[in-house]
Amino acid sequence: MGRRWPALRPLTAPLLLLLLPRALPGAHCPEPCSCPPDGALRCPGPRAGLTLLSLTYLPIRLIPPQAFRGLNEVIKIEISQSDSLEKIEANAFDNLLNLSEILIQNTKNLVYIEPGAFRNLPRLKYLSICNTGIRKLPDVTKIFSSEFNFILEICDNLHITTIPGNAFQGMNNESITLKLYGNGFEEIQSHAFNGTTLISLELKENAHLEKMHNGAFRGATGPSILDISSTKLQALPSYGLESIQTLIATSSYSLKKLPSREKFTNLLDATLTYPSHCSLIISKLQKSEDTKISKSSSHLLRVTNSCVGATSAFKVPLITVTNSKVLLVLFYPVNSCANPFLYAIFTKAFQRDFFLLLSKFGCCKRQAELYRRKDFVAYTSNCKNGFTGSNKPSQSTLKLSPLQCQSTTVPDKRLANKEC
Repeated sequence: MGRRWPALRPLTAPLLLLLLPRALPGAHCPEPCSCPPDGALRCPGPRAGLTLLSLTYLPIRLIPPQAFRGLNEVIKIEISQSDSLEKIEANAFDNLLNLSEILIQNTKNLVYIEPGAFRNLPRLKYLSICNTGIRKLPDVTKIFSSEFNFILEICDNLHITTIPGNAFQGMNNESITLKLYGNGFEEIQSHAFNGTTLISLELKENAHLEKMHNGAFRGATGPSILDISSTKLQALPSYGLESIQTLIATSSYSLKKLPSREKFTNLLDATLTYPSHCSLIISKLQKSEDTKISKSSSHLLRVTNSCVGATSAFKVPLITVTNSKVLLVLFYPVNSCANPFLYAIFTKAFQRDFFLLLSKFGCCKRQAELYRRKDFVAYTSNCKNGFTGSNKPSQSTLKLSPLQCQSTTVPDKRLANKEC
């Protein structure tokens, strides 16, 4: 028996490394925190000069209320690679007035984040919850951030199946970007994005997402960018598509039909799955609102020039001075109001410039910001397509991304030709 012990000696070092985190829990526990094995994390403050708090490979089981109380100078909190963490209780991240980033990642045994865990974080700009075991979408409605372009990233949480109504209301009172990819979503309910101003909504790689309620965007402004690639969505909601400027729907084989072309009034760039999608989007350009106005203006100009041209050519007035008094009193005022140059006030370009001008005087700032984002999306779209002209979006031009086609097999034989 004594001869067998030397054979076990090579295994001693790896076993000690596996047991080290529990034997020495303070090895990865930064000051001023206490991290008892299978206990509760506590990081009391104040702590002068502490701006980054990195909590990795911790043996803790839960994060209790007021766990970071007093850490008023902390800007970023990162919790990752902590397989023992199971629960984050209400008010865990509460009233941290300078906190800008929260990262909770690679904690596969974290199954529950209580409602109100994130509360009163006015400067929070980035919240990432990825690769956990949570069963419900975290409650973010009490964050009350005032930061512009707030980013919420919820990804690779395979047990979350539903985005409920009002899920993001109260999170931020400015514009937001939602990165909700790689989850277990099956359904997006009505009013899911109510109360938000969406810059970008990423729903890509939610392989089980089949249903998006027709009123999912009700109460929301935007999004300008929508990505539904690699999902099983069979239809897009008919409400709320007017703001979309960039639509990405690659490998969306279940989405065989798009809403009517009139719904995509601001679309500039589209990357789609089926050729039939492309033809539907392109044909909508002929129905552009500004195109109609332009045609009406051109028609009126042609009529005016015809009358003036005939009078000049034959040197004979088409109407006498006496009869022209009737025109002077009745028709000239109407004609002045219908001057072709006044048609410009009905175009989207005029509306954009009007709101941008008002924003310089402190008015209509939110509407102006929406138009600035539209210009930015149009500019990036033009750059991607090799166009270096004006960065202002054109309502009569649609730029489609290059389509890469390859043979595919689709259950519907009528659409079993190509993927583009």
